[in-house]
Amino acid sequence: MANFFVKAALRAGRRWGPLLLLGLLLGLGAALYRGYGISWDEFTDHNLGNVTANYVARRLAPARWQARLPTDARLAWLPTSGIIHGPVVETPAAVLGQLLYPRQPRGYYAVRHGFVFLVFVAGVVALYGLGRLRFGHRGWALLAPALLVLSPRFFAEAFYNGKDVGFMSLFTVAMLALAWLARRPAAGRALLAAGATGLAIGVRMPGVLLPALGLGWLGWLAWRAGRGPERWRLLGVAGLYAGATVAAVVACWPYLWEHPLASFRYALGVMSHVPWPGTTLYGGRLVPAPALPWHYLPVWIVITTPLPYVLAAGVGAAGAARQLWRSRHNWRWAAQLDGLLLLWLLAPLVAIIGLHSVVFDGWRHVYFVYPALLLLAACGARALAHRWGPVLRGPNGWRRGLVGLALGLVALDGARTLRFLVRAYPNQQTYFSCLPNATAERLFERDYWGPSYRYGLEWLLRHDPSPLITVTGPQPAIIYVNWLVMKPAQQRRIRLVNGPAARYYLTAYRWHPQPYADSLGPRYWPTGRAGASRHFPSSGATRCAARCRPPPLGAPRGPEKPGRPRHELRRSPCVGGPARPGAPGYGSCCGLGTGRARWGPRIRAGPFIRIGVARGPFGTIRALLCTNPAGSA
Repeated sequence: MANFFVKAALRAGRRWGPLLLLGLLLGLGAALYRGYGISWDEFTDHNLGNVTANYVARRLAPARWQARLPTDARLAWLPTSGIIHGPVVETPAAVLGQLLYPRQPRGYYAVRHGFVFLVFVAGVVALYGLGRLRFGHRGWALLAPALLVLSPRFFAEAFYNGKDVGFMSLFTVAMLALAWLARRPAAGRALLAAGATGLAIGVRMPGVLLPALGLGWLGWLAWRAGRGPERWRLLGVAGLYAGATVAAVVACWPYLWEHPLASFRYALGVMSHVPWPGTTLYGGRLVPAPALPWHYLPVWIVITTPLPYVLAAGVGAAGAARQLWRSRHNWRWAAQLDGLLLLWLLAPLVAIIGLHSVVFDGWRHVYFVYPALLLLAACGARALAHRWGPVLRGPNGWRRGLVGLALGLVALDGARTLRFLVRAYPNQQTYFSCLPNATAERLFERDYWGPSYRYGLEWLLRHDPSPLITVTGPQPAIIYVNWLVMKPAQQRRIRLVNGPAARYYLTAYRWHPQPYADSLGPRYWPTGRAGASRHFPSSGATRCAARCRPPPLGAPRGPEKPGRPRHELRRSPCVGGPARPGAPGYGSCCGLGTGRARWGPRIRAGPFIRIGVARGPFGTIRALLCTNPAGSA
C-alpha cells in the first residue's frame, strides 16, 4: 500500500510539477515586481509605447471615433522612433498602464514591470518546451529554465529591461515554434512560427536571424527528402512561412507601415552599427564603444554568468560538436537540435565580432543567445551525470572523492548564487560571478541601468529624519524618474536641486569609475543588507557620521574583526574638477563648491550603497551616496 502511494505521488509530481513551479514563479514575480527601481530607458520606452498606441488607434479607428482620441504632439516623432527596436513589448504595457493608472507614474511603471516579467515567464516556459523536445524528460527539461531563473542579472532585468530580456524571451518562443515546425512541417505550424518571428523582430532587429534559421532548416529538410512530392510540400511550407513572416513583421512594427522596404533597410543598417558615441568602463579604462576590443562580449558573458553554467555549457557544446561530426551523414532529431543550439549561440557572437558592431553596457545586446547557452549547459550536465554516475557507485575511492568534491563545489556555488539573489534584492543586476568586489569595481561597469537610485533615495528617507532632503547627482534625470515612483509623502520630502545647494550627492559611478574623493577617516563595512540601521542610531546618516569619528593620527590600530568598523587613515587632496555644473569634472567632491572639500567617513550602508560624508567649503555636512559599487556572490 505504501509503495502504491509513493508511486502515485511520483506520477503526480512528474505531471503537475512543472505547473506548480510555474505558479511559484508567477507568485514570486507578483510579490517582487513593485520593489524595483526605474532604469535609464524606461521613460523613453514608455513614451514609445504611448505614441505607438496613439498612432495605431488613429490609423485603424473608424472616422467617427477619431475626434474622441486624445491628441499627442509626439505623433510626428513615430516615423523616426523605434528605429533600433520595435514597440511589441512597450505598447501593451503602456496601454495597460494608462488604463489602470491614468497619469500616475508610480502605477503605470509598476504595471510595466509586471508585464515585462510576464514576457520573461513566457520565455521560461518556451525554454522548458525546447528542453522537452531535446531531452524527452521533464526533469532534464526543467534544468535550463531553472538556471535562467537562478541567473541574478537576468532575474533583476526581467522586471524592467523590456528590450533585451523581452527580446530574449520572444526569441526563445520563436525558436520553439520553429522547432515544432521542423519536427512536423504543416501550414498551421508555419503560420504560428511566422507570428512568433514577427513578434521577436518587432522588439529587436537581430530577430532577422530567426527566418534565416527557419528557412535554412526547412530547405535542408527538403533537400534531404529527395525528389518527389515531399520536397515540394516542404518548399511550399517554407514559402508560406516566409510570406507570413513578412506580413507579421510589418503588422507588429508600425514604423514600417508607411514605407516597409526602405524603412526596414534603414533600420537594419542602423542596428548593425549603432550610433552610440559614449564610453564604457572595460579593463579599468573608459573606452569609446566603437573601439571596444573583440573579447569584450566573451569576457562579459563569463564574468556575469555563474561559473558552473559556463563550464557545463562548454562540455555540452564540445559533446554536441563531436556528435554532429560522428553522425554527419544522418542527422537525427537530437543532432539537429544540437546544431541549432550551436548556431544560436555562436553565429550572433561571431557576426558581431566580425562586423565590428557597436555594443556597450555589458552583453545585453546579445542576451538572446543565453537560452542556447543554458540548453547546452543542460546537455553538458546530463553527459557528466551519465559519466559520473557509475563512478559514484563504483569501488574506486579516489575517483568517488574527486567526483564528490566537484559536485560539492557546484552545490556551493549554487548556494552562493541563491544567497546573492535573496540578499541583493532589488539590485541583483550588479552580480559578478568570479570576481572579487574590489576587482569588479575597478575594472567593469556596475549599475549601468540605474534602478539602484531608488534604493538610495529610500535609504535617505529611512536614515535622515529631516522634513526636506535636497539631492543632486551627475545624471539628475535618472534620479528624477526614480523619484516619480515613490509615494507622495516620500516625494514631498525629496527635493532635486542642481549644484552645491544639495545636501546629498547620488551617483552609481556611471562614467566616473574613480573615487570621488579620498576618505579622511574610517570606512565602515557593516554586515548584511540592513547593517547601517542595525549598527547606527536611526537619527540619519549625518549623525551617524558624527558618531564615527576616526581615532587621532598615530593612534594604535587594533585587529580588524568581522562585522566591526575598520579605520583607514589617509590624507590626500580631492580628486575633483571644475565646480560649475555641466563641466567635465562636475560631479566630484569639488563640485559641491569652490575650493577643496575635505571628506569625512565613508560608510557602507548595506552591501550595495556607499556613503561618504563631507565637510564642504560652506561649513555644512553633505554626503556622497554611491549606489551599487559592485555585487559579487
